[in-house]
Amino acid sequence: MQKLQNHGGSGVVTIPRDDLEKDGVLEDGDLPDEQHLDVERMGRRTYVVRIPEGGDLPELAQSELVERLAAKRALDLGAGRSVPQAD
Repeated sequence: MQKLQNHGGSGVVTIPRDDLEKDGVLEDGDLPDEQHLDVERMGRRTYVVRIPEGGDLPELAQSELVERLAAKRALDLGAGRSVPQAD
């Protein structure tokens, strides 16, 4: 688990270097000078951080992760399972 750090009044958290390397974010082992990230607040204490690859990001609702979670929820509901609601 990461620790939230104070940076001029804003919260800062780091992304482990190994994860950045796995995702091909690093250039020659270093962070690119102009790497932009998208941070979107999803709900209480829930945030999504995305790194664009070669251009714009799709709407979060159309991202692979959200579509996969929505499909799982639909299957769970279809099977009569109780699924807790997000905040």
